[in-house]
Amino acid sequence: MCNLPSKTPLRQRVGFAVLTVALAILPGCTSLPVTSMVKLMRTDFANIDPAVLRVAVKLPQTVKPRRGGVKLKLTLATDGAKQEREFVLDDLNDPAELLSLRSELSRGTEIHAFRLDPADVARLIAVRDDMLAAKRRGAKGSIIVGVSADGCRAGPLPDKVPLTTYLRTEADG
Repeated sequence: MCNLPSKTPLRQRVGFAVLTVALAILPGCTSLPVTSMVKLMRTDFANIDPAVLRVAVKLPQTVKPRRGGVKLKLTLATDGAKQEREFVLDDLNDPAELLSLRSELSRGTEIHAFRLDPADVARLIAVRDDMLAAKRRGAKGSIIVGVSADGCRAGPLPDKVPLTTYLRTEADG
């Protein structure tokens, strides 16, 4: 984990919202496999326990995520008004959290796992509760869920720096 300071779609009906997952990580192109799209389309934001939400990033071994540099960003739109909420994710130094991703490792890569800080779990629940209350009042809206990762060089860089993100919304998922 780097100690440097941090600077740096798909749709689904989720209660009243459309869940769009935007993986905006490092400059460059991103893609989303069709199988992931289907799983994400079935994700119900109203029933996700934010305490079990996990994010993982796969990077070349010569690029490390910066401390405080992996973030979950929610962009909420309700009846035309947009709000953004950003959550800095905590590093999970628990190899057990990565067991389900071991088949994703390839030569020269590492996977790093992250979770919401316990204080941010309450913030995310409050955001979700506000959205559900708006739905009950008849408001229409959407949510964009994005993950970003700032990295720093820990060795020679390849010509291209591929980055893969993973999102787990269930404890056993």
